[in-house]
Amino acid sequence: MADANLFPDEAGFTPRPAWQVIEAARRQYLTGELTLPTTPATRVFLRDGQVYFAERTSDGALPIRLMMEGVITREQMQRGTVIVNGVEHVGRMFESDPTIDRASVELCTELFTDDVLVGVANTMVKGYELALYRRHASGIDRWYPHSVPVTGRQTDPQPASAPAARAAEAEPAPKAAAPKPKAEVQPAQAATQPAAQQPAQPVAAVPAKAEPKNNLNAPPITQAVPVIAPIAAAVPPSAAITQTIPATTQVPVTMPAPTAQIPVTPRATAELDASAIADEVALAIKRAFAGTGTGF
Repeated sequence: MADANLFPDEAGFTPRPAWQVIEAARRQYLTGELTLPTTPATRVFLRDGQVYFAERTSDGALPIRLMMEGVITREQMQRGTVIVNGVEHVGRMFESDPTIDRASVELCTELFTDDVLVGVANTMVKGYELALYRRHASGIDRWYPHSVPVTGRQTDPQPASAPAARAAEAEPAPKAAAPKPKAEVQPAQAATQPAAQQPAQPVAAVPAKAEPKNNLNAPPITQAVPVIAPIAAAVPPSAAITQTIPATTQVPVTMPAPTAQIPVTPRATAELDASAIADEVALAIKRAFAGTGTGF
């Protein structure tokens, strides 16, 4: 007995591998319990098309299995388990005992699920049972409030041309291109004038190339700003040098007059004087002897 038909295109169910039945439930984003007639029977629990737990009917209670794997102790299991109507509920285990390693518990539960799914994936099944919105009795769906994303359902397929049609409607009509500015023609006489006397002329603007308009591009530039060439200040030429620099007049140097030469008395004159002196001395001696009356 199924609450939903996973294969609406078939008149009756055709035997197929178990993985095709599980994938059909996932593609329809179902929430509930999917039971497959394997030996022993397999129960797969889904929420919004995501499988969060799978087990065989022969498996024990989840808290006992966690304790057997060593991820929780007996004291932690007693503090984290709430028994209601004989069912052990562990949905509030982590809030009841903060000492429990949540990562280890969640990983161990995921390994239990993987082991079951791998074991029944290729098993041929002749039918299935689906109970919508039936949760696992242990309440472990409370462990994944944020890990299982809620995906929107796609019921009405859209034609391939629909996105293109909407894009064409949303695109605004292209604007008319602005008239191109005309370049001014300068007279021929301007070429004969000196560069310093010619007035600055605006450079003819090159019209911007039109680009396809879309929502991401900025509006095209329709008017170019003329670029005015800078006017160079005329520098007057330096004056030519027309005056000659007079040479410095040389001051004549007056040389002192030559020293007068001292006449040198010849040796002959000295000898003559000596002879005269000797004669005078001899004469004086003679006079002296003459005065005394003695003669030679």
